[in-house]
Amino acid sequence: MKALRVTGAWLAVAVASIVPPFAQAQAGQGTVACRDEIGSAAAKRLVAQCFDASPATRPPCNVVNPCAMIREEIARSCKLFEASSPLPADLCAAGRTP
Repeated sequence: MKALRVTGAWLAVAVASIVPPFAQAQAGQGTVACRDEIGSAAAKRLVAQCFDASPATRPPCNVVNPCAMIREEIARSCKLFEASSPLPADLCAAGRTP
């Protein structure tokens, strides 16, 4: 039986192919923390809304993540539940600000 030789380049390609697209998108969404973008109090309100909406076990609801990422999680959650058990309208209102 031949031994498999793994090179760094091969490993990088293998890992990139199994990383979920959502995780890849997160990495490139920007580096400005939400608290720096809209202020600490507003970012904390947005994070609370995110936790209220998201069914994820590890949602991106954190003030150090970009606000766009947090808002996308809220929108994703609202869309996910719109048919079966809608989330409160005020939480899912388009253009809602924290």
